[in-house]
Amino acid sequence: MGDGRNSGMDHSNPPQVLVHLYRAAVQHADIWRQRLDATTNWAVITTAAVITFSFGSAATPHFVVLLALLFVVFFLLMESRRYQAYNLWQRRIRVLHRAIIVPALKPADEVDHELVEVLLKKLAEDIGSWFPAIPIWAAVGYRLRRNYGPLMTLILLTWLLKLYAHPDSAPSAFEYIDRAAVGLAPGALVFVVIGVFFVACMLLALAAPSEQMKEWSLLPSPIDRIKPGTRGADGADAI
Repeated sequence: MGDGRNSGMDHSNPPQVLVHLYRAAVQHADIWRQRLDATTNWAVITTAAVITFSFGSAATPHFVVLLALLFVVFFLLMESRRYQAYNLWQRRIRVLHRAIIVPALKPADEVDHELVEVLLKKLAEDIGSWFPAIPIWAAVGYRLRRNYGPLMTLILLTWLLKLYAHPDSAPSAFEYIDRAAVGLAPGALVFVVIGVFFVACMLLALAAPSEQMKEWSLLPSPIDRIKPGTRGADGADAI
């Protein structure tokens, strides 16, 4: 807009195509938000059902609790794919806020026309191609931090309690570890696999960037945030 090519656009009355785009983006984001909530609800209900069943009888094997972990991982992957779509539309809405809503509310002489032009150009390029704005690993890490990390931790604690309490209290640490055996896999190996899995999940959750926006920039991951000199991306690069 600084060169006058789009200087004729009235920010107080944006073109109808942008109005319709904004409505469509909000509708798409709302639909994907509902799908995210549905997947989380399925994971919570499944976990509650499996835990209730496992503690319903001392004879129920401990690996039943681990089945809940497998179900939760499945729901996590499904929700992460859905989050990629939700994040895509959410980012577009934020760019529309920055490029359309904010200039419409500001006095004309305070509008940064060059920034608006850059944002709209990036938005046009983004809409012209259907690619997730974040990779699948980042989506998995973010959903771990928000929802699935605490849920998996609950399953882990339940599994440890099940090992200790059923069929009766474990008399020693060796007996406790031996109880974790699954088929031909010894208890020590099962503990190692579970430990490696949870450490990997923790690292993935900490490495994923944050969805929160601050001053129109995407916050870095919790790991990157503690590094000196780390700052969010520029507002024009937020899409």
